[in-house]
Amino acid sequence: MIPSKVGESWPIRLVSLVALYLFLTSCSKQQSIPVQSEQSSISESIIPVPLPDTGITGFNFPEDSLLIYDWLAKQDTSTIYSHAWGLWSGLTSTTDQIYQGKPLLVFETWLGLGEIQSLMKENSLQPIKTGRTPLQQPKQFEHSATLAMQAGVDTTAGANFGTNFWVTVSYNPSATNYALQNQIFKKSVLDSYKKPGEIGAIPQFPSDAITIKPTYYVGNVSDSYIRIPAWPGPPDTPKPFGPNLWDSYIFVDVSNGQLAGKPLVPVGEGVGPTPESTCNLSDFINFEVDAEMAAYLNKQQSAVQGDTAKTGDIALLVAMHVTTKEISNWTWQTFYWAPNPDDPDAPSSMTAAATRPTQLSAAAAHYGVTTSYAMVWPNQPITGGTNTNVTPIFGYNPFLEAGFGKGTFNKRVNQLNPNYQYGVQTNCMSCHALATSDQTVVYTADEYISMDDPYFVDKVQVDFAWSIQSAIISDQ
Repeated sequence: MIPSKVGESWPIRLVSLVALYLFLTSCSKQQSIPVQSEQSSISESIIPVPLPDTGITGFNFPEDSLLIYDWLAKQDTSTIYSHAWGLWSGLTSTTDQIYQGKPLLVFETWLGLGEIQSLMKENSLQPIKTGRTPLQQPKQFEHSATLAMQAGVDTTAGANFGTNFWVTVSYNPSATNYALQNQIFKKSVLDSYKKPGEIGAIPQFPSDAITIKPTYYVGNVSDSYIRIPAWPGPPDTPKPFGPNLWDSYIFVDVSNGQLAGKPLVPVGEGVGPTPESTCNLSDFINFEVDAEMAAYLNKQQSAVQGDTAKTGDIALLVAMHVTTKEISNWTWQTFYWAPNPDDPDAPSSMTAAATRPTQLSAAAAHYGVTTSYAMVWPNQPITGGTNTNVTPIFGYNPFLEAGFGKGTFNKRVNQLNPNYQYGVQTNCMSCHALATSDQTVVYTADEYISMDDPYFVDKVQVDFAWSIQSAIISDQ
């Protein structure tokens, strides 16, 4: 944020901000999202910041796609993890953009879907925001429940409903420019790519595009200790396994009075904070909820829970999907908060943790990572591959997808293993491959999907971006 000067006119300031935005960008190589008034009650301008140079040896962005394909051919998971951590280091770097007196991290400066929708409706190409991207209830929960009901399957035992998880979906400057220039959220534009009897597709995002889906848990401002479900790893026998079934909790000391870096031992239901189960607020990437954000949260949840959100509540980042267009099918990595980040539970691993760079802040270093740069091993071609004699790759956000069960995936017979019916058997790339513009939600567990699969005939592929489908603007 660049503070306004006394006597400086808004038009002049806007021109300056746009010019600075263009300079910065030149120096760097999911039902519809409700569009609300996303202007902060405190007028502050935030210029989206591109992924910076992290200073990590060997990390480049965007990386040469041929090099990434070589990693995949060699199943070089160590290098893939290192690349994912390089992205995380850039995303969690501090910027000079300020909101309510505090510097923002790189990913916090990026525009959310609703903000991009608003600009698109105004035919504006000036991607500047004036507040935090509003938190939304996860669309996965809604979609999973709808799919389960359509299948006549009760999955409430593993559901995530009633938990205090919220998300945003945001685009980096390159992806935002692509969306605005191509007007890609507009239904009329998407419809123009239809090819009756054939497979339609939108233009692909540029190679330096990044989309993210941060997941937050919002804790009450009046609590000295905030209790948060802690991922214990997948169940021995696959089943719906949402946070309400984990029986595993840690406590967050909002006053940061705990010994830094101490080992954590989660406790079960009915147990209060213990020294071993309590960490510091500074162990999480977090922010304070302002009045406008609290009102928006209450607007979404009041019918069920009442107006529980308050100014000063704390939103703690528990996970984040991150995807980059460095290869045709995008790279996929998910970061999630781990009680023991040196030995995180699956789908992460000690191997993944061992590649974590020292450049990360203490908070950013408290997350595990899982990657899905391919759907299966060995990696298959974009079209014409196989589900025979391959090994699955599971990668998911435990806080969002682990609760999925029978019914969520009933619209498609899994070609790798028909018994893959649970969220803990999913792969980000496989599921996002099915994203189209026809607003039909079809999820899948892990399997290889050819991009010329008959499923896509008479549909418009939206380049793996469920976010486009959920942000469609009816402009006809």
